[in-house]
Amino acid sequence: MGELFGGALLGDAVSKVSTAIIAAIKKTWHFKAQLNEMKECIESMTPIFADMEKLNKELDRRKEETDGFVNLLQQAENLVQKCSHIKLNLWERYSHASKLDALNKSLHTYVQIYLQLQMARDVKEALVVVKDPNRGLQKGSSSGWWSSVPLLKGDVIGFDDRVTDLKDMMFKDSRGDDCSIVVVSAAGGSGKTTFVTLFCHDPYIKGRFGKNIYFVTISRVYDKKVIIKNLLGEVPDNTSDDAAIQQWGSFLAENESEVLLVLDDVWHGNVITDFKFKSPRYKILVTSRITFKQFKTYKLASLDTQDAIHLFCQSASPEQSNIPDELVKKLVKCCKFHPLALTVIGGMLKGTHPARWEVMWKKLSGNNSLLDSDQSILECLEKSLYLFDKEPELKQCYLDLGLFPEDQKIAATALMDIWAHLYKHDDEGSATMDILDRLSSINLATLSPKRKHSHTIGNHCVEEFVMQHDVMRDLAIHLNSQKSIEHRETLIINAYGQDLPLLPQTVNARVLSISTDERFALAWNDVQFPKAEVFVFNFMSKMHPLPQFVQHMKRLKVLNITNYGYNFSKIENFPEPQYLSGLTRIRLDHVSISSISKTVLMLENLQKLSLIMCKIGESFNQGISNKLTSLLEIDIESCDDLATFPTMLCNLVGLKKLSINNCHELTSLSEKFGNLSSLEVLRLASCSKLVTLPESMRHLKKLRMIDLSHCLNVRNLPLHTSSLQSIDVRGCTELHELPNLVKDFDKVKVVCDEEVSHRWSDLKNVKVEVVEEDALDTFYKIMPKGHDK
Repeated sequence: MGELFGGALLGDAVSKVSTAIIAAIKKTWHFKAQLNEMKECIESMTPIFADMEKLNKELDRRKEETDGFVNLLQQAENLVQKCSHIKLNLWERYSHASKLDALNKSLHTYVQIYLQLQMARDVKEALVVVKDPNRGLQKGSSSGWWSSVPLLKGDVIGFDDRVTDLKDMMFKDSRGDDCSIVVVSAAGGSGKTTFVTLFCHDPYIKGRFGKNIYFVTISRVYDKKVIIKNLLGEVPDNTSDDAAIQQWGSFLAENESEVLLVLDDVWHGNVITDFKFKSPRYKILVTSRITFKQFKTYKLASLDTQDAIHLFCQSASPEQSNIPDELVKKLVKCCKFHPLALTVIGGMLKGTHPARWEVMWKKLSGNNSLLDSDQSILECLEKSLYLFDKEPELKQCYLDLGLFPEDQKIAATALMDIWAHLYKHDDEGSATMDILDRLSSINLATLSPKRKHSHTIGNHCVEEFVMQHDVMRDLAIHLNSQKSIEHRETLIINAYGQDLPLLPQTVNARVLSISTDERFALAWNDVQFPKAEVFVFNFMSKMHPLPQFVQHMKRLKVLNITNYGYNFSKIENFPEPQYLSGLTRIRLDHVSISSISKTVLMLENLQKLSLIMCKIGESFNQGISNKLTSLLEIDIESCDDLATFPTMLCNLVGLKKLSINNCHELTSLSEKFGNLSSLEVLRLASCSKLVTLPESMRHLKKLRMIDLSHCLNVRNLPLHTSSLQSIDVRGCTELHELPNLVKDFDKVKVVCDEEVSHRWSDLKNVKVEVVEEDALDTFYKIMPKGHDK
């Protein structure tokens, strides 16, 4: 062939065959499809071969390595010229069409086989460079074949013990010949990158992997070819994403040493999947704000107090000694123990006068948000919000978590009540738990740990709680505050001490939240909320008046009143029924309801009533009738003075769900209980003193689900319904047999523990599900919680 691409041979060959193809297409239409395919193939391959020739020159490759491509181009030119002269001869048309197909196949085969062999050879040589950098430099290689781990910026605080935990997770329980993948997950600014960088610098890790630690930042918008280029060097421009990833796979296959790949700041699970190759010598460590449930997850917890103080002092000034310890602790608390906030605020105070520290504390402890102190903190946290771009409801649900006070558990059932109205969530809790699970997976909230073998009847939200890190709550409140008060859809007011925000006379918010503490003693002005549909009222005092403006909330549908103080609270200034006529859901938590029960019983449009840790007393036994004609659901939980289900509530013929949970003084149900003719779901869980159930329960023909779990002393279960689908009798040690009807019915699922399962194991027409619970968890369920009265 003489000189290869050194002169104009490649350009001439491409030019000639392209000209011949264009001329042939103009002359004859018989081979148009084959000719177009050839033209596209050659045009796409040519830049790659041009790049290869340049690299071959630099690497001193043999010129024969690319002879094959030019030879194919010359064959193509000759064949195309012959095709352009064929007219009506059918045999020649068929023969040359076949030859064109064969040549096209040869071009594709050349790329798929011969070039892959060259690639494998190049990878092997790259490994030689990795193992002996000096040898690579002697051959003139200009690219390194490992991506260096970032240097540590000073001393890293609070992560040493966690590095040990991460090593245990990474190297223990690896699955056979598969690679090990661990995702370090936490919210933005929590120190994930610093943590994995420290991990990579650990002496054991460096000794185990040597130079085979590859560290690459992915980010939200990424290009696979750019990632591979950062890892392995040059990637031809026309290489597909899959081919680029396969280069990494080929590199791993040829590497006999252990390899650690660190993928920093991952936002999409498919990135991890792309880089997953089957090899016991291959480990992948990922950092992400998102929890990918298909991979092992290391949850990076917040710093403890001592480490937070240490980090703050290091950022402020290692030599600073004239700042009072108490002031330092106050500032650390204001930073919410958040690593980014501690570093930023500490850096702002470095070298400043002690008076500046005092000013900063007053600013952060007042009404000013931590996010207002420095733009970098806000920008870091706001990066997570792109996940909401196509899901406005998910974003709004996240913002709604800010309706509740900081550092408090939020009951999933409370959120379900709000979201059922605002976003039409179902009353079984499936939509609500799906939202909370998704928010938890992206570290914008934290779901309470799921109990082992947990089982709920009738509602997925029962006994589920969620919490928000203070910084994440601040972000939600900040986002809710972007518009002027008059035009906000959601208004969150934190009125602590003697601080009362200045409000316009009319606020058009659809959702209102007010939180006060025990120091708050101011009267509200004449502000009006004419469009409010949801009102969440949080306070901490023995007696607290409901704001006067509540009686003017003509659109109010959901009312949530929670006392977060130690003692029960008496609600004052509760509106008369006519002012709450539109209410559909009311939730009262840790309050005495004696003063408001008359109003509650008159709410004709009320659909759900929730009494949580309330002092009930004789509120429902005062001989007055009720007008709860629309009531569908009652939820009573941890009300320790509830001795019997009130007779006056047994006339609720529309009631479909009744849950009485953890009421340990409950000893009986009224004999008129059977009048609840529409009841479908009955939950009497952890009522340890309940012994007998009324015989009138036989009249509950629509009953589908019964939960008697941890009712230790229940001895009978009077039922006569063919509608029953599920019954939970875990911990019912005194219940020795099921009703005859259950034995005769072939669709009933019985949930029980091992201790009592043998009693029904012989019933072929009953599906027995044995659930073993944690002994400590069971203990807490059967023990009264108790409240100071």
